[in-house]
Amino acid sequence: MAARDEIQALMEQALSGFNKGDPTAFLNLFDDELEVFDHAPYRFDNKSSFIAYLQSLLVGAEAATDVFHQPSYRTFNDNTGIVNTYDTFTVMPKAGGAPQVQNNRTTYVYVKKGGQWKIVSAHFSPLPQ
Repeated sequence: MAARDEIQALMEQALSGFNKGDPTAFLNLFDDELEVFDHAPYRFDNKSSFIAYLQSLLVGAEAATDVFHQPSYRTFNDNTGIVNTYDTFTVMPKAGGAPQVQNNRTTYVYVKKGGQWKIVSAHFSPLPQ
């Protein structure tokens, strides 16, 4: 399987699990030395700090989904990959009320480490309303 296809399959499997309430595959894609630029006004310098942030966003949520629109999967030298996409991240609160919807531009940078594809960098920026 080509590197591009491997990354696409991993991403689709991870999103499918996340959207069904099981974020395990998605979280396992992150490298321990992950670096993330997000909507928050600071940079996350490792996997554990970013996961803690994600968990804080989902406190009180009944469900969360992330849907990609127009994803682009590219690879270089069979050990580096980039996923660029527009996405819609939706959080459904447990207590009722309107869902929180965020439309974003998203980039994931993958590197093959020890035979496994890992996300080493991610950037999320909100689309203008």
